[in-house]
Amino acid sequence: MPVTNSNKYSISLLFFPLVFLSISCVCTTHIKELTTKNEELKTLQLELQYKGKTISDLFDRLSKKDREIGKLTDELHAAHETIEELKSNIEKLREVDVQMEEKKEEVDNRIEETITTSSPEATPEVDSKSTEE
Repeated sequence: MPVTNSNKYSISLLFFPLVFLSISCVCTTHIKELTTKNEELKTLQLELQYKGKTISDLFDRLSKKDREIGKLTDELHAAHETIEELKSNIEKLREVDVQMEEKKEEVDNRIEETITTSSPEATPEVDSKSTEE
């Protein structure tokens, strides 16, 4: 019996180191895989941070452009108001111009009538002057 016991122990002594080596190889493989995955996660995390920064920069630029659009819209409204005021002023000036022309014609007619009525001898000279012109 001692021989068989000895064989059992020797097989056990050989078997345990093999199992231990197998387990250590598996663990080493898993550790390498985990290390690789960890590096990939770090890379992804850096990419996400970069993309987040890019998005923030784009959002800031969009906000600036939005403010510029707001300012330009305000300027456009102010320009429209100015244009409307200028149109109104032009119409008023045209009306004044027409009134002035009418008054000028009235004054010219009155002057002509006064000249005609005040001196009948001057009438032929006026007519000759007007025909010459």
